[in-house]
Amino acid sequence: MDPASSATPSAQLQEQLRHALATIAILGALTFNLFLCFVNTRIMPVSESHVMMCEILLIGCAFLVAFDRRLDIYLILTLFVSYMLLLFALRGVADVKAMRDVFIPVAFYFAGAKIQSVRLADRLIALSVAIVLVIALFEYFLLETYLDFFNVLGYYMARGTVSPEDTFGQTRGLFISGIRPEPRSLLPFLGQHRVSSVFLEPVSAGNFGAIIYAWALFRGGMRFRFPVMAAALAFTILADARFGFFTCIVMTLGLPFYRFVPKIVWLVLPFLTLAVIAAYGLTIGAEGGPNDVAGRLKVTAAILIDLDLSVVLGSTATSIFTADSGFAYTLTSFGIFGFIGLWAALIFAPLKDAKAWSFHSMIVIYLLLLMLISNSFFSIKTAALMWFILGTADRVDWTWVQAVEKQEKAASRRHPTTPNA
Repeated sequence: MDPASSATPSAQLQEQLRHALATIAILGALTFNLFLCFVNTRIMPVSESHVMMCEILLIGCAFLVAFDRRLDIYLILTLFVSYMLLLFALRGVADVKAMRDVFIPVAFYFAGAKIQSVRLADRLIALSVAIVLVIALFEYFLLETYLDFFNVLGYYMARGTVSPEDTFGQTRGLFISGIRPEPRSLLPFLGQHRVSSVFLEPVSAGNFGAIIYAWALFRGGMRFRFPVMAAALAFTILADARFGFFTCIVMTLGLPFYRFVPKIVWLVLPFLTLAVIAAYGLTIGAEGGPNDVAGRLKVTAAILIDLDLSVVLGSTATSIFTADSGFAYTLTSFGIFGFIGLWAALIFAPLKDAKAWSFHSMIVIYLLLLMLISNSFFSIKTAALMWFILGTADRVDWTWVQAVEKQEKAASRRHPTTPNA
């Protein structure tokens, strides 16, 4: 079902190598934290440098797939790096994480755009679902055994993400958000345990569920489409991820309307939202709130009204904690002009087939909603797969794909497979 299938042997070998590197990069991004957690629990201590090294290797694999003779990826990287170096010079401090946050979408988006393989995208979704499901069930039903091999809390303490003060001296267990202090929102009879699976923390598990649900909703010809959608909902429920579950509902309800929404609406929406939240904060004097959507909006409002103009413009760094607000984090990391440029690049990314706009719109909705409550959309654990399948969707000829799938279905009906005698 891929156009490259009729290429010369040399081209086919190169294509197989790209497929292998892409698979390593995406499945590696999905699972490397689980692997490092096992190493820290059973073999040797790990540190943040091990995490950084793994991410560099995985992003490097994606860039090897993405690089070719086209100028677009080089132009985007040159503009972004030049802009960030200017900000670093103005701030007097370099923010390596901000660079990495954009290298991930560029590398994996262009890797998907380079390969343009619907089969590979479907296969990666299926493999990811299988891996996440197996580990999720292991964690839920055999928690103590799971912790014997994957001491999640100890891993994050070794990385320096969690301090002993945060855990009241506890060194073994799930991530600090792995147990809800209040009753569950989704199916309370499942208990307070929020299943994290390979992601080690439940927020990413919910994000992953929303991403694969969007792909299955879009991919009408995908094998095992409905089991994948069911698995996506199962992940969001097991993780008690209210955001992921709500996002799946919103993406489904919006399906008939995506083609009617002008791109200019998606372009201005985040900045209009920023203005509204800032005005809200100035009106009520927000100082944060509970761990729900309303509370996170108050957190964002409180951050925005405390920002100096130089921080908004990107010329000055800030020490304000912004991880609980994707809007505030992106604004303070890249400045308003960088935010506009990055968002415009997403909205106006070229599409080979207009049918891709439905999936593109679902990812835009996912990002807009997630920016209200978290900066977790930058995490490579879920971002690698998301940007890869988005790049695939944007550069595939969906009219041709649907025609081929229709022919294959017709052929299978005419010549059904018969069991061996």
